[in-house]
Amino acid sequence: MIDRRGLLAGTAVAMLSASALAQDDKAKLRDMLLALEIGSWQFTKDKNAAAMNGFLADDALLIFYDGSRYTKAQFVKFDFEVASFEVDRKSAQLLVASPDVAILLYRVTYASSTKGAKPVTATVSAADTYVRRAGKWQSLLYQETQAK
Repeated sequence: MIDRRGLLAGTAVAMLSASALAQDDKAKLRDMLLALEIGSWQFTKDKNAAAMNGFLADDALLIFYDGSRYTKAQFVKFDFEVASFEVDRKSAQLLVASPDVAILLYRVTYASSTKGAKPVTATVSAADTYVRRAGKWQSLLYQETQAK
């Protein structure tokens, strides 16, 4: 039998923890995750597989506006080029789901191409779900939608 009081108490503690984080440290966490995110764009542009391996969780999934999907292993092969990117820092928002799960929302414009093709520029609304594992924040689910 499920102890409903324990379940409710656990849920309340998680909600209070997320709420306390939202009140005291949400801006700091947003800024830290945004710095990680911008760093990941640079890692991608530089094709820095070692840095991306540390940034992405082992079970990460990335879904792009064109429908392409990558696991961590597929993504760090860099079968594409990122010629340039510009993250709109002012658009950054953070949703805190729990003390160890946060979703960074922001807009980014980037030019990318598959090997040998002309770069295509896209402006997207991006959402990156971060998880804190063993004290380290890592990207678990990146997804984007093309902005109009």
